[in-house]
Amino acid sequence: MKQIFKLTACALFSLAVSSVGNAECNINLSIVRVPQTEAVPAAAENYMVTKLQNIMTSDGISVDESSNQFFIAGRFTHIMEDVIPGPPSQMALHTTLTLYIGDIQSETVYATTILDLRGVGTSSERAYINSMRLLNGQNKTIAAFISSAKKKIISYFDSNFPQILAQADRAAVQHNYDEALWKLSMIPECSKGYKQASETSLKMFQSYIDQQGTALLARANAIWSSGHDAEAASDAFGYLVQIDPDTSAYPQALALATEIKSSVKSDRDFELRQKYNDAIDIEKRRIEAAREVGVAYGKGQQQHTTNLMWLH
Repeated sequence: MKQIFKLTACALFSLAVSSVGNAECNINLSIVRVPQTEAVPAAAENYMVTKLQNIMTSDGISVDESSNQFFIAGRFTHIMEDVIPGPPSQMALHTTLTLYIGDIQSETVYATTILDLRGVGTSSERAYINSMRLLNGQNKTIAAFISSAKKKIISYFDSNFPQILAQADRAAVQHNYDEALWKLSMIPECSKGYKQASETSLKMFQSYIDQQGTALLARANAIWSSGHDAEAASDAFGYLVQIDPDTSAYPQALALATEIKSSVKSDRDFELRQKYNDAIDIEKRRIEAAREVGVAYGKGQQQHTTNLMWLH
């Protein structure tokens, strides 16, 4: 919980110097490692994953190995591997890399492309790595592959955002606000449902910080009640300072802080967070903060499945 509040504070305060509207479309993809048809060196597969992350990030797509509905995967298919006599002897490799972007839930491939790769290196691992020169954002084939998949993913959200909003509502009814914010964070800015998702996320974010503020206040009260000394004061303030000024618990937090400061002599200056106001659009910052909470929740989820044997 403490980590989430640090993340929230960071989003609310540090974003004051940045523009929330810079991202064109916050599509989230998982990188899924599929069984390779050949004995691909682990370092070579890791290199491929890193290259895909860099390509997607430069195209405005968030990519990681957390749980997301949409995925990107790569599979090598061996054509030829031969030893070139030395000294030093080297390995010559000819392989193909098939890239997929699709929907894990519906087992649907949205786009695929095949790259013909050739490389030479002092080992099989180096030959694989050297063969991936074509795996970059300037490759027109890859650019067309990504563009085609993005259009289909956006079309999915345009058609299905009412169901996603309903899923978020169900999570919120169970007080799983971070899960609800995760669902809402999946809807891209360029989707027809983004405006409604943003409005909903503001309401749910308020419920989320109210819930967290109440829990933090209860913890601070329990610690202070057990001690009424300098150590208890310090520990209690460790929770109080995390309470957002816009939460329903904040007035009680101020009252407890005043009580503690009047009871304990300390050189430490205990102060709670103050409401932050400036010319930056506060609503946009709060929408982004809500999204950060949802993204953090999503990154903590395990992949429900990595069974992509249906890919062909």
